[in-house]
Amino acid sequence: MGNITRDDTVTEIQYQMNRRFAPGEPLREMVAIQKEFRIFSKQYSLKQAYRLLHIVPSDFRERDRYFRFLDLLKSYASDQDGVNGHDRIVRARQENLESDSPLPMLVQTHLAADNDRVTVGVGRPIPHETQEYVVISIPTIPAGDRASRIAARVRQIADSVGA
Repeated sequence: MGNITRDDTVTEIQYQMNRRFAPGEPLREMVAIQKEFRIFSKQYSLKQAYRLLHIVPSDFRERDRYFRFLDLLKSYASDQDGVNGHDRIVRARQENLESDSPLPMLVQTHLAADNDRVTVGVGRPIPHETQEYVVISIPTIPAGDRASRIAARVRQIADSVGA
């Protein structure tokens, strides 16, 4: 996100997402919203779902950039073959919220130079908690970080040719 939105926007959005899908009441509310409206499904894009949930930057000038980033996730690879990053996030949210034992969900970022795929797993990402979460990690390239962009592009090319 670094080249698309400001760093403070990334932090703000992560906070909003992580609070919205936090343990307890927030998660129970999201399960009820999903059950009633199925906002995480093939019917809606992430942009539409997050608009409905009002997970948007407070700075109106940043909203267009943020929505472009959400659409750009359709061009990202994911940890599931044949599933792009956007659809992987939608699917992870849908499967978790519709499961018999939904877990809280946490969004984090990682350097695209290390792994250029959107990943989803289950773990304990908060060191002082014993709670397991569904962890969605999104690759990012720091603003102005030419080396990370080059490394991510080289990895993408290598993956596409089967290296």
